[in-house]
Amino acid sequence: MAEKEEMEMGCMSSLEDCSDRIDKVQTIKLQRSDQGFGFSIVGGFGSQQGDLPIYIKTVFESGPAAKDGRLKRGDQLLAVNGISLEGFTHEQAVNVLKNAPGTAVLTVSD
Repeated sequence: MAEKEEMEMGCMSSLEDCSDRIDKVQTIKLQRSDQGFGFSIVGGFGSQQGDLPIYIKTVFESGPAAKDGRLKRGDQLLAVNGISLEGFTHEQAVNVLKNAPGTAVLTVSD
């Protein structure tokens, strides 16, 4: 069991290790509402759990992400408007999202 968990974490840490997952990458375009894009994130370089990618933590029911219907809890957020989040801290990723204009193009992997 520990070997499987290590393999899964290794796959999540690098797209190069996940050639079988490449076809699951999708682009989602969201329009910001007055309350944001409608989701929260978790993870990041230097997080309490270690150096992790950025993941979708929550998709809020009435937000743009829920209305779009494609973004799911546990999806890995790879990039925002072409800015790769690889190696970003949680705070840096939040800042990229906060500074995104009215429309954000999210690159995600499920």
